[in-house]
Formats: sequence, structure tokens, C-alpha cells
Amino acid sequence: ITAIAITQDAKFLATISDAEVQKVCIWRWTLAVELPACTLELPKEYGFQNYLIFNPTNNKELISNSKTQTIYYSWTFNKLVGKFSQSVFHLNLTQVLSATMEGKLVVWDIYYPPPSSSTSNFPFIKPRKLVHLQKESITVLTTVDSYIVTGDIKGNIKFYDHTLSIVNWYNHFKLSAIRTLSFSKTSASRPTEKSNLSADCTLKGDLFVVRDFIIGTYDATVYHLTADGTKLEKLFVEPRDAVCAISCHPYQPLIAVGSICGMIKVWDYEKKKYLFSRAFEKGLGVQSLTYNPEGALLGAGFTEGTVFILDSMSLENESPEPFRYSRTSVTHVSFSHDSKYMATADVSFTVAVYMVVVKNGQRVWEYLARLRSHQNSIRSLLFGVHLDSNDPRLLSLGKDRFLIEYNLIKSYKDHLEVLDIHRTDQGNYPTCMVWYPPLQGALPAYLQQWLQSETFQFHHQNVQKDTSWTSLWVAY
Repeated sequence: ITAIAITQDAKFLATISDAEVQKVCIWRWTLAVELPACTLELPKEYGFQNYLIFNPTNNKELISNSKTQTIYYSWTFNKLVGKFSQSVFHLNLTQVLSATMEGKLVVWDIYYPPPSSSTSNFPFIKPRKLVHLQKESITVLTTVDSYIVTGDIKGNIKFYDHTLSIVNWYNHFKLSAIRTLSFSKTSASRPTEKSNLSADCTLKGDLFVVRDFIIGTYDATVYHLTADGTKLEKLFVEPRDAVCAISCHPYQPLIAVGSICGMIKVWDYEKKKYLFSRAFEKGLGVQSLTYNPEGALLGAGFTEGTVFILDSMSLENESPEPFRYSRTSVTHVSFSHDSKYMATADVSFTVAVYMVVVKNGQRVWEYLARLRSHQNSIRSLLFGVHLDSNDPRLLSLGKDRFLIEYNLIKSYKDHLEVLDIHRTDQGNYPTCMVWYPPLQGALPAYLQQWLQSETFQFHHQNVQKDTSWTSLWVAY
């Protein structure tokens, strides 16, 4: 510390450090706190400040000086206000209101210097008072008509008048934390005999007249509230966490989207229309999704290792119970061309296989076997076809640079047979793989040009030398 000062009432200390980048700190030394109330780093061009003093008549002002420059400081609060969430201009006063995550409201006065001011003509704000509205964090602050409106972390929506006296609130909807409030552009209708408006909470008990509004919550749900009759309508629900899985239907314009929050939603991407969804129980996060070749089934892998086989049109369970053979996140799901097999890969470098069997005249899915076949993360899991027999082939590609083919015919309960292991590279990590040929559908012009290039022809000839792997392309 190179300089220290104390306020006239002995409540605050100010210090300047002697580090290369100097820091000015204000300390509430009378409280049992070890961190400064506020800190400011000084630019080097201000020179090395070695003296500091408070204004004897105003604790919020200080000055310091170096050998060549003097700095004036102004700091604001001497109370903990918490982190600010949102701010608005006051309805009819030259004030600004800021809500905090501590349930408080900071009232700022806006000062407009006179035109003749010799210092600055720019307006500035100073804190006027701190109002402790509630215990819950205030997440939304806005204004509408004659009301100041707040939304909080408990899902409550409260209306205040210009003096910050509460007028009415909605707390019986059991909503998640409020993320946004958007009021209708249409003014609220005047009460009539047929109106079913609620009474406000004032002593007069006047009718509470407010515009209809939209509510967005932190669990990604959007509601519409009609004030007349207090009707709450759920408009739609979106995933509230990261989307990690997307799969397109093989022949219909459908796309399934899975989220870490445990929701699967199916959309028509031509009509841009939401069709149906399913929200799984808490703790189940969707990590991978794949349609089977016919588009009738949807395989889903979850973050905690569960595997579901779902009806693609209803998202109901195709099997009575989900499969729980993995203890870690299921990153890949793949179906064979005849939909007789389904394979999964997880974070533990393990491949698991499930197959269709006939029981009591019905086709049901059963677990076959699993094998920790890689030493690093599995990058791709792919079914193919034996051209001579039309039987399915299964291959996995790992970051350990191994491409492994499994023998499904010789595999049996709790035993997954390995047919072949191929080292793909000595130095680079593989990222994905696809079958070639055939390449179905029209190709982009740039890809057609690449297929005709000398580079492609060279690699193609080299791959053809090994007849067991002519159909597979591995990308790095």
C-alpha cells in the first residue's frame, strides 16, 4: 500500500497499491468482510499515484495525485445491492430504476447540467435510494401504462404504481423463473358489465385493468395471459438446455430434435410446423437420435446411459422397458439396413448391440451383447451390407485410430465377436466415416469436381488394393 485515507466519520478506508498496475480500493473496515467494496485499476499514463484523501464533507468523493497528475474519484453505494438484472426509465420522473438479483430496486436521479456549465454538458446519474422490494431475485423489470412491473425467480409477476406501492400480483400460476414479459400493443379495454377483471390489492379495491401479455420463463415455456378473466394459456415449450441430437426421417420431411433437458420434438421442416414432442423424466438428457431405415422407429441414447426404442410417430416406447446396460452417455445410435439390429456407442468406448427376436408371435427388441472395443472415444458407428449375402455389417471407428468390424452372425448373448481390426492411420485422428459406393442422390458441383480430381483417383486406387475395405471412406 502506497497511500491510505479514512473518511471523516471513520466508516470507510481507501487505499492505493504500489503494484505496477495500481489499484484504488474502498473498504468497509467496520464490517467483518475481507474484500473491498469497490476497486478501480489505474492506467499507467496517470502516473504513479502516491497520495490520497477523502472529501471531508462527502464520503463519495476522493482525490489522489502523482508528481504530475491529480485524479478525482466518485463512488456510489455504501450498501450491498447485488447484481443488476434489468433497468428501465421511470414512468413520469427523471429517474432510472435498476432491479437486482437481491430483490432490491435502485433508484437513480438523472441530472442535466445547465447549458452554461463549464465542466460538461452531458447528463449523468446518481443513486437516490435503495428500495428492498422482496427477498426473491428480480429477473425482469419493465413498465406498462401506469405500472412498474417485475418478474422474479419464483415465477411471481408484480405490479407497482409510480411510488413503488404494490397494486396487484400473480403468484398462483406456479411458473418457473420469469425470463421476459411482453405486453400487447393494444391498450387495455375499459371495464364493462361483462368484464371479469380481478380487483387490485389497494384499500379501494378498484378493478385491475392491464393489457394482455406474453410470459417467457427460464424453463423455455411461453404463455399468454388474458387479463379479463385471468386466463393463462401455454403457447409452446422449447428445449431449455443444449440441443445435442438431430435426426432426419429417411423419406418424410420430418426432423427429430433432442435436448439435454430430456425433450424430443418432431418438426415438419417443409411446413416449418411443430408436430409432437415428449418430455422424459428428470435426469434423462437426450444425447443421440437416429431413425431406422423405414422411418418407423427412433433410437434414442441418453446422457446417463439409458437407451430407448420409440415409435417415430407417437414417441411412445416400442419396448416395454428401456435398456440400461451403459453407465455413461450414449453418443451414437445406428440401425442395420433391415432394422433387425441396433447398435449404440457410449463415452466408455463401449459398443452395444440389440436385435429383434420373435416371442409369442410378436417381434420384440432384446439386448444381445456389448464390448469395450476401443481405447479412446468412438467417433462413428456404422452399419453396412455384405454384398454376397445381404447380411448386415457393423463397424466402429475410434479416436484410437482403429476401425473395428464385428461378426454379428457369431455373436451371442453377452458376447460380441470381433471380425477384423484395421489401423487407419499412424498420426492423425479419424473423425467420421461413410460408405462409398454407392453415393445416392445428386451431388453438389464441388463434390463432383473433387471426385474427378487426381487426388481422389490416387487415394481411390490405393484403397482398392485392399479388397476388404474398398467400400469405406474415413475422414480425418
